[in-house]
Amino acid sequence: MSEVERGSEDSLATQHERLTSLQSCEERIRELRDRECDREVEHMAAEAAFHAATNRLHPRVDRHAAARIGQLLENRRALQDRLRDLEAHRSDAGTGSGRTTDQLRAAHAALRAWLDAGLPERPGPAVRYGKVVLLLASLGILWLAIAVHPAFLLLLVVILGPVSFAMGRGQDGQWRRVGAKRRYDGSGLADFGEWNEQSVRARADELEALMARKGKGAPSDVRGESPQEPDDAETLAARLADLDHRVTAELGDAGLGPGDVEGELGEWLRLAARADGARRVLEQVKNERRRLREEAVELREQLGRYLQSRGIRPTAEQDTAADIAERLDELHASRGNHR
Repeated sequence: MSEVERGSEDSLATQHERLTSLQSCEERIRELRDRECDREVEHMAAEAAFHAATNRLHPRVDRHAAARIGQLLENRRALQDRLRDLEAHRSDAGTGSGRTTDQLRAAHAALRAWLDAGLPERPGPAVRYGKVVLLLASLGILWLAIAVHPAFLLLLVVILGPVSFAMGRGQDGQWRRVGAKRRYDGSGLADFGEWNEQSVRARADELEALMARKGKGAPSDVRGESPQEPDDAETLAARLADLDHRVTAELGDAGLGPGDVEGELGEWLRLAARADGARRVLEQVKNERRRLREEAVELREQLGRYLQSRGIRPTAEQDTAADIAERLDELHASRGNHR
């Protein structure tokens, strides 16, 4: 093989690598499109609940400050629950009770099920179209609530509940996660705050370490990850004290006192944090999807320039990776015929 032919073969191999990257981008973009629709609905539901509480209570607190305080309150509650769990574990270990081991195993299995439900799974066309319809209906209800009467927000409960459940039942990982969370709640262990990939995985590793320390071993289906050592009571107590100080400072800056975090106002602060968290997650998904779309455009342009330089018709913006793959195969076949 001549040096020219070898250089051309290397260039063609590079294009196949780009094609593989484009295929990965397109697959990830499809996944993020469905996830963005889900997060959009979650964000609208969180915003609706927050605005309904705001219209009812008329609190004199800046929304951004409320979101910060609400998140601190959630973090503090999670630390308090973890500290209680640790103390309960020590108490049961001292009496030889097997009840805590069963709780740990049930909770650990539920957390792993929650994580597994987030693995990529391509939904059918009916599910995708159903999500779009659900999103449009929710937007229409929000418009009616703003333009006509806030009472229309009650329709969100009707739509976001049974309709979305029926749409996703049996195939949507979001609802499998709801079931897993309910199983965790039913295990008797306290909640640990915000449910996301990082916190759930950390909690699962913590429970795995607790089971190992009890000498019972972890379940046979536990993944081969190195468990993190759970925090001791002294560390949790120190973190809780620091968090209490931050909560007190934030409350003072907002003109509130410790008693204001209870009752409806405390719930409103948490709703502000949830709405803010839902918005941030939605923005992250949108930004990632936008970045991947830009990367896909650049890959298409690179592949198109290569094909055009070899006499193959240029690619169009709407061409998929499968379309470009056909042209690369055509080029490869034509090269083989000329040898």
